[in-house]
Amino acid sequence: MMLAGVSVMACCALGAIGLYPVLDQLHLLTVTTSVGFPLTGLGLIVHRGPTAASAMVAVIVALVLLTGPAMSAATARLTAQEAGVVKADSPP
Repeated sequence: MMLAGVSVMACCALGAIGLYPVLDQLHLLTVTTSVGFPLTGLGLIVHRGPTAASAMVAVIVALVLLTGPAMSAATARLTAQEAGVVKADSPP
């Protein structure tokens, strides 16, 4: 699982190098926070077993899963407003 998670994040990072618009790069960031990072965290939890460190990793993975999509959406909206794609005073 750790290998799969790291592979997803590495592929997304390499793909982001070739994409110029920030909005396209954010799509790859969302994949890393919703697929790659949880897979890596789950692999660490399985590898370490039931320890305090595993509990901390589980909490961190849960926080990233809860806040990652919201942060990506907020960053995308701000970027779109600055680029003039979306009006600054339009409702979210």
